[in-house]
Amino acid sequence: MSAVLPTQPSGSATLTVILICRGEEPPVACLEGLVQAGAGETAVFCCCPAGLESPVRAMGKSLLRRGALTGFDCLSPTPGEDWRMAVNAAAGAAGSPFLFFLSSDVLLEPGSLAPLLERLAADSGLAGLNPLLLAPEGGPENNGPRRVRHLGSVADSQGRLHYLYEGLPAAHPLAARRRVFQLAHDAALLVRREDFLAVGGFRPALEGLAGPDLCLRLRDACGGFSTEPASRAVLRDAFDSWKTCGLWNSLLQRGRLEPGLLQPDYHCQVQADGLEYGLTPWLAEGPRGLPLEAAEGSSDAAWLRWRHAPEPAALLHLLRLLPPEKRAPAVCLCRELPSSLPRVFAWYTALAARLEAFGERENLSRFRDEARAWRTRARRFHHGLLRPGLRALAGAGLYACSLDNAPSVYDAWLELRENASPAEGPGVQDLRVERAWPEIAVLMPVWNPEPAFLRAALDSVLAQSYGHWQLCLADDASTRPEVPELLRSYAARDKRIRLVLRERNGHISRASNSALALAGTPWAAFLDHDDLLAPDALLEVARHTAERPGLRFLYSDEDKIDVHGVRRTPVFKAAFDFDLHRTGHLSTYAVETLREVGGLRPGFEGSQDFDLSLRVTERLRPEEIAHIPRILYHWRIHAGSTTAGVGAKPYVLEATRRALAESAQRRGLAATVMPAGKNNFFKLALAVPPELHCSVILLADAPGPLTPGLAKSLHGLARQLRLETLWQPLHPSAQPAKQTGVGLRQDMRVLPFAGPHWAIACRAAAQAATGDVLLFLHAGLTPVGDCRPEQLAALALRPDLALVGGCVWKGGRLRHAGLYPDVTGLPFPLQRGAALELLPSLCWGQLLLTRRALASSWCCMAVRRKDFLESGGFDPASGALAGADYGLRREGQGLFTLISPWGQWVLENGAGGVGEETLTPQAQECFLRRWGDIVRGHGLRNPQLRAAPDYGWTLES
Repeated sequence: MSAVLPTQPSGSATLTVILICRGEEPPVACLEGLVQAGAGETAVFCCCPAGLESPVRAMGKSLLRRGALTGFDCLSPTPGEDWRMAVNAAAGAAGSPFLFFLSSDVLLEPGSLAPLLERLAADSGLAGLNPLLLAPEGGPENNGPRRVRHLGSVADSQGRLHYLYEGLPAAHPLAARRRVFQLAHDAALLVRREDFLAVGGFRPALEGLAGPDLCLRLRDACGGFSTEPASRAVLRDAFDSWKTCGLWNSLLQRGRLEPGLLQPDYHCQVQADGLEYGLTPWLAEGPRGLPLEAAEGSSDAAWLRWRHAPEPAALLHLLRLLPPEKRAPAVCLCRELPSSLPRVFAWYTALAARLEAFGERENLSRFRDEARAWRTRARRFHHGLLRPGLRALAGAGLYACSLDNAPSVYDAWLELRENASPAEGPGVQDLRVERAWPEIAVLMPVWNPEPAFLRAALDSVLAQSYGHWQLCLADDASTRPEVPELLRSYAARDKRIRLVLRERNGHISRASNSALALAGTPWAAFLDHDDLLAPDALLEVARHTAERPGLRFLYSDEDKIDVHGVRRTPVFKAAFDFDLHRTGHLSTYAVETLREVGGLRPGFEGSQDFDLSLRVTERLRPEEIAHIPRILYHWRIHAGSTTAGVGAKPYVLEATRRALAESAQRRGLAATVMPAGKNNFFKLALAVPPELHCSVILLADAPGPLTPGLAKSLHGLARQLRLETLWQPLHPSAQPAKQTGVGLRQDMRVLPFAGPHWAIACRAAAQAATGDVLLFLHAGLTPVGDCRPEQLAALALRPDLALVGGCVWKGGRLRHAGLYPDVTGLPFPLQRGAALELLPSLCWGQLLLTRRALASSWCCMAVRRKDFLESGGFDPASGALAGADYGLRREGQGLFTLISPWGQWVLENGAGGVGEETLTPQAQECFLRRWGDIVRGHGLRNPQLRAAPDYGWTLES
C-alpha cells in the first residue's frame, strides 16, 4: 500500500468508498459520478495499478480542494500483493460505519447514495444493498428502452446463477419492487463496516469469486441482500452478466464449486411476480412472457435472446451482430466459460431427470411436465438440435482453440467425432477362430464402494464387445454387507467372473494381488471398483496384443466421469516416454511379467499403480510397450476419490515420491526426488559429478552486460563443476560490456562473429570450447523459480540423449517449451503465449515435468560436445527449423531431445532472438520433403490431437 496523503480518509466521513479501478484509464467518470451521487460526507480509497497512481492522486487532490470529499487516499498493491488484501487494509483503516465497494465500470446517477444509506441504516435484516444497475442510454448496444442490467442475482433449480429479469425496461413496475436475494453484485455494494470486518473481508486468491464468496459469508452471518430501486447507476460492461454468471456456472458445471452454495430461488421470485416459470428446448430455466419489448432483429433482441434462451443459433446470431471489437472478447468468453456452449447429450438427459424431480417437489406442474416431455423426445433433441448446433458452432470456429483454453472442445468432439470413424485394425469378426484368442483378466479390488458405482463398473465389463475375458474380484473385507452380496450375485450370473472374499482388510495392493491370483489368462488389466471401461476397451487391447505378440505392457487414453455419467477432463497421451512416465489407465500387463515383479507392493497405496508401472517398464524394451490412442477408461469423480483432488488422499503424495525415489535407486541414479510445483508431480535432482567439465556458451544478439541473475547463476555453477565461459556474438556488434561483480569469470573468452545464423554460431563455439558438456544460453536470460542449470549439464551426460533443453519466458508469457509434431508435418511451439501462473494446468501438467520433445529452444540447451560435433551440429539450411532437423536426425540414431523443468529462464524484454525467426517458404518445403511424414506420424503427438491456433493441443470437431 502506498503512503497516505496528508488529507487521508478520516473518521468524520459517514461513508467510505473503496473504488476498484478496472482497465488502464483513470476513473474520471466514475469519480465525477460519485460526487454527483451525493458524496459530500464521503472518503475514498482508490485501489489502482501503480501506473495510474499519479493521475489518480491528482484527481483526488482536486476533489478535496473542491470540498467534494472529506478524504482521499490511493492504494497501489505492491508486486505480489493481492489487491483484496489492500482493500481489507483500507476497510480496517476507515472510520465510517458504512463501506461502499465501487467498480470504475459503474457510474452512479445523481442523488443515488442517500437512498442506499437510509435503507441499510433502517433495515437491520439486510447484509448489503445494490443500486439498480442499468445499461447506458442510447448507443448501438441499447437502441430500445433503457434496460436493467442487474436487478438481483438468483439461483435456478441446479444452483446456477442468473440475473433476474436482465434486459427488463427500467420503467417497468417489476423493476421498482424491493426483493431479497442471496447474493449481491460487488461492483456497487454497500455494507456495514463492522459486518465486513467480522466475516474477515475479502479472501485472497479467489479471483472472480471474491465477491460472491464475501456475499455468501455476509449472508450467513447478517442476512440477505437487496436492490434499492430509488438508487440508480450505469453498469458499463455490456458482458457483465455473461462473465459473472458464466464463471459461477462453469465452475459449478466442472465440479469446482460445491453444490448447494445457493438455494433455488429463481422460481420463487418469478412466481411472486405472477409469471410462469418454465423451460426452453435446451433446458434453460426462466420466466415465460417476460415483457422485454425488444425490436426483432435489433442487437438488444439478439443479446436478450441469448441470455434468456441460450442455444447455438442465438449465440451465432449475436456474434454476427457484434462489432469486431466486441466479437473477439465474446468468442474468448465462449471458450473460457464452458457453460456458454452446449454440453454432451448425457449431461442434458441427467439434467432433465433432475428438473422433473425438482418440478414435482416444488409443485411446479408445468415445469415438471415440460421436463417430462423433453425426456420423451430426447433423441429428437440429440439429433435435431444438439448435433446440428455443435456442427454450426464448430463451423464458426468456436472450437478452434486448445483443450486447455476451452474444455467445451471435448464436449463437441465426444458428440461429433469420437465414434465418427472406425478404429484401425481388425474387428472381432477378423480374429480367426483357429488362432489363439488373447484372453484378458480384469482385476478389480473392492472395498466399500457405493453400490450404484460398483454395479456400473461390473456392468461395463459385462457390456464389452470382446467376450474373451475373466473378471477377477477381490473384496477386501468390506464392512457394507450389500457389497459382498452384490459381488456374489454377479459371480453367480456369469462363469467368467471369479470372486474371492478376503477375511481381513489389507488395502488396495494386497486386494489387487488377491485378484491377480485368480487370473488364468495371459493378460491382466486393472479396473477400480467405481470406474468404467469403454465398451470396446478389451477389444482394443486384444487387437494390439494379437498384432504385436512381443508386447508386455499397454496403456490407453482416459477421461473422468461424474456421478451423472457425464465425461470430461480427457487425458490424451503420447507414445511411451520413460522420463515423463504418464501411463495411468487403462493399464494392461502380461500376467507373467506381473508375477515376476511380485504384483503390487503394500505400502504404496494411493500410488500403487505408478509404482507397478515403474518396476515393470524398467525391465522392458521400448518395443514391448504400446500406447493405445483411444479413451478406454473413465475415472469416476466423487467425494473422496483421487480424481476429486490429491487433498482427498494426502498419502498419495508420499507414495508417489517413494516410488520415484526407489526407481531411481534401482536404475543406479544418484538423485533426490523434489516436488515439481503444484499437482501430484515430482522431478529428479541428479547428483552433479564434481569432475564434470562444462563450457557455457553465451549467445549474444546485442551488445551489453549479462543480466545480474545470469551472472549470479554462472557464479553458482562454477562452484559445482569445472566451468569455462565463452561469449559467442550473433552479430558483429554484439560484444560484451565490461562487467564487474559477482558471477563474471575473468577467463571468459570472447569468440569472433561466425556467421549470420545461430546454427553456425553454435557449431563454431562448440569447436572452440573444451568442456565435455556444452551449455548454450542466450546472454539476455535470467533464471526464474528453481532454475538449476547444473541439472541440464548433468542430464546431458545420459548416453540416450541428444540434447537437453528448458523453458524460456518473456513478458510473463511462455516463448518456448519445446517443439512438438503437428498433422501438418511441421513442428509447433507447444503452449507459446501461455501465462506463467497457468503452468500447472497446461497439457495435463506435463510442462512441470521432464519430457521428450522434437527440439528445444536454442536459447537454452545442453549437449555432449563430442557427440554434437560428430553429428554435424545444426544445419543452417533448415533455418528456423534447424533445431527440429537436428532432433529428428538424432532420433534416427536412437537419441532423444529432453526438456527439463530445471531449466526455467526469462528473456529480458530488451533482448531479442527467441522464437522470432521467420520460417522461409524454401526452408519449410525442404523440411516437409525430408521430415513431413515422420512428423505427422510421430509418437509425441496423440493421433487424436492437432495444434490449435493458440499453440495448445486441440481436437478436430
